[in-house]
Formats: sequence, C-alpha cells, structure tokens
Amino acid sequence: MARTAFIPTCLLALLSAGGCKHETTRPMPGVLPSAGLLLRCQRVRLAPHLELRQFELLRSSLSNDFYPFNVSRAADASPLVSKLYVWRSWAWRFLDHVELPPVEAYDAPNVSDDGRRIIYERPEISEGEGEFPRAYPRDRRTYGVAIYDYVTDQKFLPEGFSEVYGLGSASFWRPDSQAVAISTTCFVEERPCPQLALLDRCGQVILDASMLPDLRDLEFICHSPDGKRIAALRPVQPRSGGRAGGVLVEVDTDKRAVREVAEVPASLACQHLDHFERLVGWDGDGRCQLRE
Repeated sequence: MARTAFIPTCLLALLSAGGCKHETTRPMPGVLPSAGLLLRCQRVRLAPHLELRQFELLRSSLSNDFYPFNVSRAADASPLVSKLYVWRSWAWRFLDHVELPPVEAYDAPNVSDDGRRIIYERPEISEGEGEFPRAYPRDRRTYGVAIYDYVTDQKFLPEGFSEVYGLGSASFWRPDSQAVAISTTCFVEERPCPQLALLDRCGQVILDASMLPDLRDLEFICHSPDGKRIAALRPVQPRSGGRAGGVLVEVDTDKRAVREVAEVPASLACQHLDHFERLVGWDGDGRCQLRE
C-alpha cells in the first residue's frame, strides 16, 4: 500500500490516457525495449477471404517497458510496406507485399465484383529488409503488377507493367470479373509510356497501346454496364488525379476504337476528385456521355 502512494503523478496520467489505445499497436519486434519503437497495424477486410494490413512505425518518448501505457506518447509515424493476407485452412496466410489505392472494408477497387480476384502493385523487397520493410518513395523501389485468384490459389505476374495506378475509386474490373482495365506505365524503347491497358483474369494483354496507340496517356475511369466500353480521361496534367481536367474519352474494346466525348474543365474536375466515375453516364445504346 505504501508503494502505491508514491507512484509518480506523470505515470498515473499515462495510465489514464494510454490504457485504452493499444488495440492496434504493439512493441516493435526485434528491437530493444529502450528504443520505444511501436508497430501499429490497421486491418481492412477487402473480401471475406482477403485482408489488407497497413503498418506504421511509431516512436514513443517512453521505453516499451511501459507498454501499453507509452502508446499515448507515441508520434512521428513512418509508413511501412503493407501486406496482403488470404484466408486458407482456417488461418490467415501471408500472400504478398502490396500497395493499393485507398480502400474501405469490402470496398476495394482492385477486387473483382465476384470477390475472387485482386490486382495490385507489388513492391520488390530485398531479403535484408526484414519482416517490416520501410515504405520508401517510388524512386527508391521497383514495382510490378500481380493478379491473385483465390479459387485456384494462383498468383500471376503480368510482364511489362512497372506500376498500376487509377483515376478515382471506380472498379478496375469489368462487371463480369473476367477482365481488368488499368492505368499503367510500360517501357517502350526504354522510355516510360503511360497508357490504358485491358488484361484478362490471368494477366494476358487483351488491349494496350502497342495494339491501339490512342490508348497512350489515357487514365481509366470506369467500365460501361455491359463491359463493352471503357470511360477514360486524357488529362491535361498526367498523374495529377485529374485536377486540371482534360478530355473524356470512350474506348470501344471490341472495335478497338477511341472516341473523344467531351471536354472536362478543371472547375468540374475538381468537384469529382477521387470519384470521376460520377462524371460519366451511359445512354440507351451504351455510349459514354458527360454527366454534369
């Protein structure tokens, strides 16, 4: 009883402030407790059998000897590479290191509508980086593209694509889940070539800029309801999220034809950042139109 009376006031404050904030945070494995390094993990269920785990490295002003009460004193979050897990044999199994656009639970643009497949960026991780590699800028990592099929438990690595990116949060996958359209970067004659490409479920190219040069510099928005056409943006400023506007374009994947639909001014584009699919309408003939 006498010892309890002499607990420092600052420690009592930590007990009250930090005791309920450690559900997603734990001491960083493999480091000394005196370093005060903590690992925060946020789990996002992408599908019933797919889970994204996003990690951050936190530094606390107190040693991990005081865990979990040092969590409230942690700051200076540094992002780590995210991981993709798959539910197999009644347990979560690590599948791959992964980078995805912003996602919410059961609302991931990279997951097919039937929940069977996912397309994602795959950062190259060296063996010496340990279990939790740092999320370095793009100029310090090489990225590839991967498609994972849950039913067959197969991972496909399409060749030639150095990264995947999308405009807005529309689904990359065609409504029938048999093909995926992506904004991507390839290398043509050792030069980066931004373009729109259409891949089948195994990563084989159905249509890209080598077959249809007008697909260069296009950024994917969404599929038509019947999956026969793609709405895309030819932006004024590539890779800017469409902030400066551009030209709305329709791609007929069967006829391999590209048609300019309408200009998208910057004022209109800024109203639909991250949700460019809301700009797109489809008439009774399945043709693309600008919805203002």
